[in-house]
Amino acid sequence: MTGGSEPLQATWSVSELHAAINGLLLHTFGHEMWVQGEIRNYKVSAKKHVYFDLIDTDSKNPTYPSMLAITLFAREAESVSRFLADQGGAIELADGVRVRISGKLATYESRSSIQLRMTAIDHTFTLGVLDQERDRVLALLSSEGLLRANSLRPLNPLPTRIALITSLGSAAHADVLGEFEKSGLGLQVFEIDARVQGAEAEADLLNALRTAQKLPVDLILMCRGGGARTDLASFDLESVARAIATSTLPVFTGIGHEIDSTVAQEVAHSGHKTPTACAAAVVNQVRAAADMMEQSWTQVCDVVMNTLDHSERRMIDSGGRAGRAALRHVDRDQQRVSHLLHRTKIAVPRVSSTAETQLNAAASRVSRAATQWTALAHSQLDALAARAQVHDPAAALARGWSITRSASGTVVRSVSDLQAGEQIATQLADGTVISTVSLTEPNDLATEELPQHKE
Repeated sequence: MTGGSEPLQATWSVSELHAAINGLLLHTFGHEMWVQGEIRNYKVSAKKHVYFDLIDTDSKNPTYPSMLAITLFAREAESVSRFLADQGGAIELADGVRVRISGKLATYESRSSIQLRMTAIDHTFTLGVLDQERDRVLALLSSEGLLRANSLRPLNPLPTRIALITSLGSAAHADVLGEFEKSGLGLQVFEIDARVQGAEAEADLLNALRTAQKLPVDLILMCRGGGARTDLASFDLESVARAIATSTLPVFTGIGHEIDSTVAQEVAHSGHKTPTACAAAVVNQVRAAADMMEQSWTQVCDVVMNTLDHSERRMIDSGGRAGRAALRHVDRDQQRVSHLLHRTKIAVPRVSSTAETQLNAAASRVSRAATQWTALAHSQLDALAARAQVHDPAAALARGWSITRSASGTVVRSVSDLQAGEQIATQLADGTVISTVSLTEPNDLATEELPQHKE
């Protein structure tokens, strides 16, 4: 209660006060005003009204930043969405997106607060912020030598164990697994679920990369389907780019559509435009390595077979030469014996005792020579037999090799040598497997195994 001498002051009702404040706001800021900040707490009501807070990212107190409540009623929300779609659909409103918006500033009487009733958005501002941040991160990583760090990680020529980082159940997840299954290579995939957009995406992607590097894998795949540029903003973050660049394992990325480009793609070992293209790159790598191994195996088989054939011919030739030489020496000595016998018979009356001595000596030499040449021939034949045994196909088969022949008996060196329905024989160490070639996919042959029999 005031004293009687004090003048009475005007008393406002709450509605009058709000009206006065709104009048001041209208007088100061007009019907439309522009404000910029980062979206937080974005949500859509059942009636399609949109509510979020706009905060200053450079606030002096990041724990309690400056904040302005934004209301975007359903009719204006539809208009804003249509406008963004007409501009190419590069922007979608979501937490973490920096925007410049316009609307009318007024009080919200029911909650005694000030809010901006949004009516429009400046899409060039958001795109400019994204480009500016992307350029900043790329320049920083380049100055630190990290842009090509992951590309220098050695890649296993046959990467059959894959860590897949993506949102499980998404279209990107299905595309990658579908490409792997279609290849028929039997790749081993370790799936790691991660949010790929929104406020939780950064922490999820970093945790997923740390987890992947602890797994027994050859390669990490990080994939996400297409979307607005703001949806892909997580893959432009400096923290995510650093984690990829410094990964102990090679990282392949497949993010967005053909026209999309992210910092993650720039720092990865191999960046691809889509999840499907990323999976196809892995399949091509494995197939190339498998083809090289098959070619090497074919070359080894050819070398072994040629060596065996050459050794067999040399053994036969050497054995023949040794036998013929021994026979020539025996024939020559026999001729000498016959000659000596003839001379002995003629000289018997005169040199009986001398002839007998010479005859005995000659007979002894003949015997020793025959024995020596025979032993030499056996020794050479034994050596050749030992060398032949080293190159014997049976020895190679016993070590796990196999030889496949077509119905005509020729060695099969390529699937192009075979036709569907043709029977082939695969010789193993302990027997032969008869198979029938069947066509399973275009240009692909498979074999139906028949009962095995030993030869």
